[in-house]
Amino acid sequence: MTFINTLPYISNPVEEFKNFKYVSWEKDIYPKFKGGTKDSEIEFFTHLIKEKNIKNILDLGVGGGSELSAIFKKLKNDHYKLESAEANEIDDDFIDQAQKLFYKKKQDITIHKGNWVDLPEAIPKYTHAFDFAFLTGNSLTYIGGGTREYTKKAQQSVVSKFSQLIKPGGYLFLDSRNYDYIRSLMNLTPDKIFENFNFDYSVYYHGFQDKIIAFPAYISETVVVLHYYDIEANIWGKLDVYPIYQSDMIDILGKDFVIEKIFHDFEEKNKSKSLFVQYLARRK
Repeated sequence: MTFINTLPYISNPVEEFKNFKYVSWEKDIYPKFKGGTKDSEIEFFTHLIKEKNIKNILDLGVGGGSELSAIFKKLKNDHYKLESAEANEIDDDFIDQAQKLFYKKKQDITIHKGNWVDLPEAIPKYTHAFDFAFLTGNSLTYIGGGTREYTKKAQQSVVSKFSQLIKPGGYLFLDSRNYDYIRSLMNLTPDKIFENFNFDYSVYYHGFQDKIIAFPAYISETVVVLHYYDIEANIWGKLDVYPIYQSDMIDILGKDFVIEKIFHDFEEKNKSKSLFVQYLARRK
């Protein structure tokens, strides 16, 4: 089933922003869209790390590094000692952003350049498994294509790769957009999608619907095309992502992990409408 109303917008901006210049999402949109970290989101992670007595952490998709850097700083200020804090990334733009940030903050954080499908192989090589690994910001849904079943199998393969970097009894924390909610918008007109795809607060994306307007411009069972419009700079970028639905994610994690908690926008509530769904899973 395709979303006929927005077929023209798979590769083109919506009419309202037709004069915006197309740019790289990773380089020109993401840093502003992400914004700085908030105390509440960093407190969530540091509380979890302390509660589970975690000694080493791995950010599986470090992006620009702001989240890991803030977690590292907060733990250090709280005199909580980590044996190591490390990161994994494949995108050169993100690696450059993160390296500059860690250098500026004088933080000793190793970045391993590694493609998820090749893990645990990376440059430099990993020397140990971790107590806690996390992947936030919808990153797993970059993997997939074709049918829903193919996407599920591809993402299952990646999660199993992640498990090889986590100690038995260690934890994986990951999230994705709430694609069940996005799919519920599939037969609406663009103006109604704009109206419904709006949230009071986004824990990750602090420019959301303010400086940067995010819009699911094309929705199907197997592909979502997300547009990002920078209304200050008159530029736009897009991401093609492969939805993972909540029932599928539970199946995927169940192979190598036991799910301990499910959050919606970092709250322990079962919501039909949320921006993100987070899963805390313990390695079998």
